Amino acid sequence: MDDDARSDAELWLEATSGTEASFGVVYDRYRARIFRKAYSRVSDRTDAEDVVAVVFLEAWRRRRDVRFVDGSLLPWLLVVTTNVSLNTERSGRRYRRLLAKLPAAEHAVDPSHEVGERLDGERMSQQITAALQRLGANDRRIVDLCLVDQLPMSAVASVLDLPVGTVKSRLSRARAKLRAELDSLREPDEPPSASTAPEPVDEDLGVTR
Repeated sequence: MDDDARSDAELWLEATSGTEASFGVVYDRYRARIFRKAYSRVSDRTDAEDVVAVVFLEAWRRRRDVRFVDGSLLPWLLVVTTNVSLNTERSGRRYRRLLAKLPAAEHAVDPSHEVGERLDGERMSQQITAALQRLGANDRRIVDLCLVDQLPMSAVASVLDLPVGTVKSRLSRARAKLRAELDSLREPDEPPSASTAPEPVDEDLGVTR
């Protein structure tokens, strides 16, 4: 449990002024949260630990440029975690493509016999993951921060350096796109998603990035 009442901004100022122990407090405060987020993206414990290490190394490398939201470093760390996880996913896909080109081993067991029929929930989870991967990187960051991490739009806007209206409109468009894509993947006898009506979309209030 974190019993240190100092804000992240206070601790970071101390850390960048030469008090190494203060960086350790920030690390201990958020390591588990960053690990859970990384693991949800890369689905491998070792890879998730690597992501955590890279995130905090990046935080220290860019220590003069980090962003705080109401004194908290967490939103910025979550953005970096998403970016590092995306890079890890891309590397993993390249590695799997290379493995797929290798000739199959003799007497290899057909894995399809072990898989069997998948549960509906598992299939839907895979469809959602695939649909998210087809979003643009910027939209994925917003969906991830707003819907998965449940950060307020104002915090997401601050840490991404975007107007709140831009975050809101991009999130609305991304949700509509995800609903439409998931509905198109359903079997003919399956009901549509809970809400197919498009949400109101605000006009972008700034330059898109």
